[in-house]
Formats: sequence, C-alpha cells, structure tokens
Amino acid sequence: MTEQQPKKVPLPRCDEGLSAKGEQRRQSLIEAAMRLIVRDGHHSLSLRSVAKEAECSHGSVAYYFGSKGALMSAAIDHACAQIATSFSEIAPDLEACAHDPVQFAAIIAQYNTRLLIDDRSMGIAVYELNLAGAHDPALRPALSKWGRVHAGICREAFLKLGSQDPDTDFAFVLHAIGGLVIAQLSLPRKDFEQRVFLPAIERLVFSVAGLPPPR
Repeated sequence: MTEQQPKKVPLPRCDEGLSAKGEQRRQSLIEAAMRLIVRDGHHSLSLRSVAKEAECSHGSVAYYFGSKGALMSAAIDHACAQIATSFSEIAPDLEACAHDPVQFAAIIAQYNTRLLIDDRSMGIAVYELNLAGAHDPALRPALSKWGRVHAGICREAFLKLGSQDPDTDFAFVLHAIGGLVIAQLSLPRKDFEQRVFLPAIERLVFSVAGLPPPR
C-alpha cells in the first residue's frame, strides 16, 4: 500500500445558502429517504413517506426539497458523494500498482466487496437509485454528473494501467461489477470474492490493460 495521500476532489454541491442547522436538518431528511429506498425500494419514496420516516411534517420536507424528484436527486448526491470519497481513498493505491494488473484487480475487488456487498444497504441503495434513473429521465443528469466525477477520480490509475480510453474503460468495469454485485446480493454465494468476483475483475482489468486474460 502506498503512503501517498488521497487526492482532494471537488464534489458538486447543492446545499449552498443553508444555515448549519438547516443543513443538519436537510441531511437527516436525506438519511430518512435513504432508509426508505433501501427498505422498501425507490418507488416508496415521496415527501409524505419521508416525513413519516423522519417523524416530521410534510411541510418541512417540502421546504427543503419541494418535489419527489428533488428529493431523489438529493439521495443520489448523498450516495454518490460517499462513493467519490472512498474512490479518492483508493485511487493512489491503484495508481501505485498499475504496473501489476493482478494487484490492481485485487484492490478493486476488495473495495467493492466492502462497499457494496458487506454493506448491503449501500449496495441496494446504489441499485435502487440507478433503477430510479431508468424510470425517470429527470434523474439522469444527476447520475451522469456523478459518473463523470467518479471516472475522473480513477482516470490517472486507468491511464497508468494502459487504458487508451480511461473514461469508457472505467464505465465498462464499473457496470460489469454492478451486475456481479446485484447477483450476489440477490443470491449470496460462499467465498464470492475469491471464487467469483476477483477472477471476473482480473479478466476485466487485463482486458483494459490490453493483455491476454490471466490463466
């Protein structure tokens, strides 16, 4: 593991103008929304359902968000900002081992296992928020924005790995991982990381690096 410090990545903000107390209240409502999304699915989200979950008035939720779409976009920002922060923490390690595709894949496998499988709530939240975007085109700009942020954080690592198109290759790896994660959350398998996840990610990484697949 490298001693290099994580990069500081400027993250999009949507909360300018709120007082500290207002921002704290807004965050508590977003956390209530996330609990609903994880527990009952993205279709369960509404201003009223969040008000009930947060034990506050409908008017309070409407004051901070105004519409279900704005609330869902805030939930997307909340989850994706957490992912961006954690990407920033592993990016220096990926860059440091880009000469070793096996180690590069191992870091990605371990990271995603901890973030999206061991933490089932985060894995389900990511799936549900992307599914919400599939249903509602108005949410797609928020998802696209964060896709660019995440790709930018990992761009240098993918370039050092040998990628000729780091943003496209990042998306390729990311979405392939998403399918594997959803399958594991739905039908858990023993020793998933070592038997299934890591070998699959190694094949993806070797492909990005322009190398023959590992044996």
